[in-house]
Amino acid sequence: MNNNPLRKCTIAFALIFLSSCIERFEFESEGEPPVVIVEGFISDISSDDYLDLFGEPRLFFVKLKYAGAVKNFIDEEISGAEVVLSNDQNEHWDYTEDVNQPGVYYLYYPTFKSEPNLKYKVNIKLENGEEYESNYDQMPNEDYRGEINVEETSKFEKVSASQDFVIKSFKGLDVNIQLPVASGDAFNYFRWDFHTTWMVVAELIPRSHPFGVCWMSETYYLDENKLAKQKGTPPNINLFFLKTSGNQSTKFGLSVRIRQQGISREHHQFWADVHNQEAQADLFAPPPYNIYSNINSANPEKQAYGFFGVVNEEYYTWYFDKRALSYVPLYIEECFVVFPTEPAEWCRNCLGYDGINKGAEITNIKPDWWTF
Repeated sequence: MNNNPLRKCTIAFALIFLSSCIERFEFESEGEPPVVIVEGFISDISSDDYLDLFGEPRLFFVKLKYAGAVKNFIDEEISGAEVVLSNDQNEHWDYTEDVNQPGVYYLYYPTFKSEPNLKYKVNIKLENGEEYESNYDQMPNEDYRGEINVEETSKFEKVSASQDFVIKSFKGLDVNIQLPVASGDAFNYFRWDFHTTWMVVAELIPRSHPFGVCWMSETYYLDENKLAKQKGTPPNINLFFLKTSGNQSTKFGLSVRIRQQGISREHHQFWADVHNQEAQADLFAPPPYNIYSNINSANPEKQAYGFFGVVNEEYYTWYFDKRALSYVPLYIEECFVVFPTEPAEWCRNCLGYDGINKGAEITNIKPDWWTF
C-alpha cells in the first residue's frame, strides 16, 4: 500500500468533493496511479414509495470516479463498468449506466427496497478487468421517527465591508429534532441532510399568471449534513440555522425536506471521517489520514475508497412561516425600485429568476407535496 501523504491528501479531498459542496484542492505528483471512488446506498423506501410520498422519482444509484494525485485523473467518471447488487441470500440486481450521466449507474427496479435482517453489497467490474466489492452492510432494525421543533435565536457571522471584515449578528431559527427514547443499551447512528424549496414571486404581475409564482429547489442551499450517535434518551439535536431577516428566500414561503437515515456504525465512521476532513480543508491543515472505507479491490496493488451503505429512512417536511415569528422580518423590495433603475426581468417572469445557483432547479408547476 502506498503511504505517500500527498496521495492521501488528494484522495481525501476527492472524497469530500464527491459527497458535499466545498472548494476542491488539487495536487500534482509523478507516477501515482488513480484510485477508484465509490458512492451509493439503498434504503427501505423504494422508488415507488418515494414517488407516492413526494410525486417525484428517486432511483438508487452507484457513482464511480477515479481520483489521484495527477490532475488529469481528478473527477474522471468511470464508464462501462458492470455493477451488481446482491444480498446474503444470493439474490442479485443489476445496475444500468445512465447514457446522459457517465459514471452513474441506476437500479431500475422501482419496487426494490432493502429488507430487515438482510445484508447487502455491490460488486463492480471495470472495462479493464479490475474488480472491486463493498463489505456487506445492513440497515438498523428499528426506525426512530422524531419531532421537528424550532427556536428563535441569532448567530454571529463574518461579513465583508469596505475591503474589510466585520462581525454581525443575524436573527434566525434553530431547527432541531427530538428523537424518541431508544430501546436497548447499544448506540444508534443517524445522518440528516436537507433539500430546500422556496417560492419565487414575480411581483409585477398577478400571482394567477402562469409565470407569476415559481418554486426553486436546491440541495446545497443548506450545504451541510448532521451526524448523531445516540442511546437512551437523546438530546434535542440541532439540524441547521435558518437566517430570517434579509433572507429573500424566506419572503414568500420556504420548505426544507429533511431526510433522516438510520445507518450502521461503519457507515457513521465513514461520514465522521469525511466531516473531519472538511474541518481541515485548507492548505495549512495537517496531512489527512485515510477515510474509513468499505470498498475493497480484488488486486492488493489497486486501491479504492468510499462507502456503499444500507439505511432506513424517515422524511420530514418543515415549512418556514414568518407569521409565527415574534418579530417582523425585513426584506429588500427587489421588484419595486426607484426610477431610473429598471426592475429585474424576472419580476415579470419568475422562470427567469437570476439567483439560480449551479445544480438548482426552478419550475412554475406547484410540487404535489407543497401544502404551505
